[in-house]
Amino acid sequence: MNRTYRLRDEDRPDYALALDEAIRTVEIQGLLERSSLTTGQLRLRGLGVGPRIATAADTEYRAYTSLRQRTAGAEDSDRVLPLSGHGGQERHGAGLLPVLAVLTPVLAAVAAAVFLLIGYGLLLAGGRTPTADALITAGWTGFAIAAVAAGVGVFSLYRTAVEHAASTPSSRADRSPEVIKAREAWLRSLRDNALLPFLREELRKPGALPTDSDRAAVLRYRSPDFSSPDFGSPDFSGPGFGGPKASA
Repeated sequence: MNRTYRLRDEDRPDYALALDEAIRTVEIQGLLERSSLTTGQLRLRGLGVGPRIATAADTEYRAYTSLRQRTAGAEDSDRVLPLSGHGGQERHGAGLLPVLAVLTPVLAAVAAAVFLLIGYGLLLAGGRTPTADALITAGWTGFAIAAVAAGVGVFSLYRTAVEHAASTPSSRADRSPEVIKAREAWLRSLRDNALLPFLREELRKPGALPTDSDRAAVLRYRSPDFSSPDFGSPDFSGPGFGGPKASA
């Protein structure tokens, strides 16, 4: 098959981790010390050719992704569907509760603000009256209800998000022992059969090896006009510095 190899987006972080692990090996670090490339440059090269060199671990990668999909599909089929069909109608926290969690604090705060505005307006206009006191009390009560409703709503939405993340098939499938073992086999093959040979080749290329001029630039040391042990104050006794002139 001549179709282009494609690494899935969700697996690119694993590829980057395997690349970093390969770069940190003793062999590659030793080659880096004798090379003109830096670790960052080598990493960028490895990330740039990922789809090409990852084909060396294609068998393990396909086994890993296939097992991951089968595990996720099996877990989906084990779930009992509600009578109303697919969807989250029967999930805890879904439906009316999220709507109330959002609307109740907003409506309570708006009503409280209106009651307080009218109550304090009557208080300033006509003095202290039972109507003004009742509106002010209702306003502050509304703010208290809004604060409590906001806290309950935030907690409900957070719990719903946690339950939804826990019920995601891919997250459950990734925790399967078989999938974990297949992933480790792919990463091991990716490191040994793809990344390490590529890194060795890059570090042994003529352009990656330091040239004679590079070695000379590192080893050459230009000494100053004076050396530290023999340095003394300059001689100001000659002509032009106020000292005795030399005889003709």
